[in-house]
Amino acid sequence: MKFFWKLYLSIMLITVSVFSIGSYFLIQSSFHTSLEREIESVYKENDIYISSLQREFDIPMTDTLDPSLAIKVIQNSIGTITIQTLSGNLSFCLRDTQGQIIYQNGGFSDKNNFIDKINDHQRAYKIFKEKDQYSLHALSSLHFGNTNIYIQNSHNISSIFQARNDQYQTFLTYTILLSCISAIVIFWIARWLTNPLHKLSIATKEIANGDFIEDIPISSEDEIGQFTKDFNTMSKRLKASIASLQDSVERQEIFVSNFAHELKTPLTSMIGYGDMIRSKELTHEQVITYAHAIVQEGKRLESMSMKLMDLIILKKKDFTMHSISSQVFFETIKDTFIPITNQKNIQLIMNIEECNLWIEPDLMQTVFLNLLDNARKAVTENGQISIVGRKTPQDYEIKIIDNGCGIDATHLDKVREAFYMVDKSRSRNAGSAGLGLAITDQIIQIHHATMTIDSVLHQGTIITIHLKKGENNENI
Repeated sequence: MKFFWKLYLSIMLITVSVFSIGSYFLIQSSFHTSLEREIESVYKENDIYISSLQREFDIPMTDTLDPSLAIKVIQNSIGTITIQTLSGNLSFCLRDTQGQIIYQNGGFSDKNNFIDKINDHQRAYKIFKEKDQYSLHALSSLHFGNTNIYIQNSHNISSIFQARNDQYQTFLTYTILLSCISAIVIFWIARWLTNPLHKLSIATKEIANGDFIEDIPISSEDEIGQFTKDFNTMSKRLKASIASLQDSVERQEIFVSNFAHELKTPLTSMIGYGDMIRSKELTHEQVITYAHAIVQEGKRLESMSMKLMDLIILKKKDFTMHSISSQVFFETIKDTFIPITNQKNIQLIMNIEECNLWIEPDLMQTVFLNLLDNARKAVTENGQISIVGRKTPQDYEIKIIDNGCGIDATHLDKVREAFYMVDKSRSRNAGSAGLGLAITDQIIQIHHATMTIDSVLHQGTIITIHLKKGENNENI
């Protein structure tokens, strides 16, 4: 059963029960008040009878008077006694110690006898029902001579019982009416109270489906309002956590794709050197040189993989920079990339002015190998790629120039976005994932350097990078 119906039925049950119990006790209280008033009245009349009889029989009330003589005196004299009140003549009866009627002036019988309920000098009352009529009888004892006689009088109290029955009928009518009105009012109250919970239920389902909606409006300051506020806080934190997880997954995917992308160039170089060792007659010095190049590329791959993980997965920004000779640095780049250009008959031209560069060498190698690899994909066989480095008064400028297919101006603003590829079919055929310039741009930012791209479609591309100068020369 839904909470709405539990709340609705509970309030209905409590309302009807409280009204019914309250009305019942109110009716019973009114009935007992009226009954006690009648009892007090019938006792007062009974006292009047006793006083009147004592006054009328003005004879010595001694213990020597024979009981039978006392009863005869009463029977002979009582007929002349009339007791009147504002309500008129009063009816009563006298009973002996056995409960037998020795006198009455109407309406009494042996069925009304309850003399066994009282002791001497006590009084009692009892309600009798005959057909649909109720009568209240009072009984008191009077010491007369050497015996006791009992004076009994009565009131008709049918009106009290009838009034109670009428009240029960009225109560039943009002209970039905109240139930109908309460059913409508409580329905809307319960709906109003549970409406925030209904909104929370909808929001929970939408969140379960991955749709994080805006905050649910808080319409009260009660517990439900606080619960709604806590739910909104939970939703925001959950959204942030999921966004963080998605970002982490995306960064991991970028790392894997970028690592595969970065792995291709050095592996190609290593395979080229290894193939020359295997397939050509080389001197001992050449074998050592090519083997050294393979080992160096392997070490660079190991170092680069860890630094790429720091950069992409952990978003590390504070890499240790070194002052590196520009000629030594770019000679390493050339040694890595030359086997690839040789396979495509691409001419690689380098013109590097000596200067110390303030860089992280492994990451910066990733930058230039990425840019050279993009240039290789852009040019056809027998094409040309140039690397030109020169000092400026403020920094060191490097230009990578190719005479390839170029980039349309409409794409220049997007080429640095992750997974963006200008020519998807050519990029896939070349083994590209569209991550080269994205990771390159991150590394450039870490070095507080700048990179600009100028390209003319069908003519070629020029990429210009400005790096900080170093102070002291270090080896890579």
